[in-house]
Amino acid sequence: MDNKNRETEKLKRRVAGLEKTLQIVSRHSGRVEKNLRQLFEAVSDTMPVPMMIALQTGKILFSNEKAREIFGFSGEDFYKINTSELYETPGDRDTFLKAIAERGGIRDFSARLKKADGKIFPASLFSQQIIFEGQDCFLTVIYDLSEIRKEEEKRLAIERQLRQTQKMEAIGTMAGGIAHDFNNILSIISGRVQLAMMKIPEESRGREDLDDAMTAAKRGKSIIMQILDFCRQREQELKLFHISKIVREAVTMIRSMTSSTIRIDVRIESESSVIRGDPTHIHQILMNLCSNANYALRGKGGVIEIRVEEISSDSQEETRIPDLRPGLYARLTVSDSGPGIDKKVIERVFDPFFTTKPSGEGTGMGLAAVHGIVQSHGGTVIAESEPGKGTAFHCYFPLATEIV
Repeated sequence: MDNKNRETEKLKRRVAGLEKTLQIVSRHSGRVEKNLRQLFEAVSDTMPVPMMIALQTGKILFSNEKAREIFGFSGEDFYKINTSELYETPGDRDTFLKAIAERGGIRDFSARLKKADGKIFPASLFSQQIIFEGQDCFLTVIYDLSEIRKEEEKRLAIERQLRQTQKMEAIGTMAGGIAHDFNNILSIISGRVQLAMMKIPEESRGREDLDDAMTAAKRGKSIIMQILDFCRQREQELKLFHISKIVREAVTMIRSMTSSTIRIDVRIESESSVIRGDPTHIHQILMNLCSNANYALRGKGGVIEIRVEEISSDSQEETRIPDLRPGLYARLTVSDSGPGIDKKVIERVFDPFFTTKPSGEGTGMGLAAVHGIVQSHGGTVIAESEPGKGTAFHCYFPLATEIV
């Protein structure tokens, strides 16, 4: 049973208890039984959920302290309003009343309610027709679903991330096998081309064709290396280094390759962050991410921000990343002020050979290689984007405990 169902069952029991208490009070309506009324008010005020009693017209006759608290009204002001004012859409109250009229009571009625400051929150309503102070009324218990919805959104985000990770692992296994086989074939082709070039004079027209074939073979070799980076199957030199130093070195080269209409902002919030890895691969990550950011800002210009900071995996923001192990991380972020990426596309950006660039302008391996490199360093990478709000790639690298 999930959290919502457990809470729903609790509310049903509480509503039943309140109804019994009200029945006792109602039997004595017409007599002066102040002690029973006081007892009911005391019981309702100790309840951890909001409840109120209102006429069909919407006039509120009674509310407990929790109800006034959740809606943000003082005691006096709360009794001046009509319950229809507590709904985001007033017509929802009509639906609510119709359901009660048909069944005599209602359980788990979904509604979007409004606080005194105008803030909207999702809620589940439990209501029953009763007699209160000699009048036909509704006893309604309100359950705020805000936290449950947040948890549900968090759970869905984690499930999406896990599906993405599983998909990437499957693709990586397949791509790794293909890359090794293709590398063997290319090695044979390159060797044969080199032998042929040794037998043909440089001024020969056939030599030009062989040069083109060798260039194509080298390009194929480069793509294979990116695939193997993605699959984490390349040998890499692991050592301790300050990630901020590598970032500053890479930025010098990136600025020389960037249009004058694009501004590069560097924010190093932690100069002392040390990680264990391959500095060349960190350099490659920055070149790939900044190259994509440049492409996103082409023609219109904008801002690319490169940021290094230390974070903890148990911070509120990072707990939604399922494969981020507990600990401290250096987070390298490359963001741009470009047009952003559609949700359907952002879910596929790390897939090998997936690209939105025109034919001939991209291999679709840049971000796949970034994903593979970060994971080979024991970290993870996520992409965040919304159309019209730019794009950000966050790379998490575990901090090393040793001192350089």
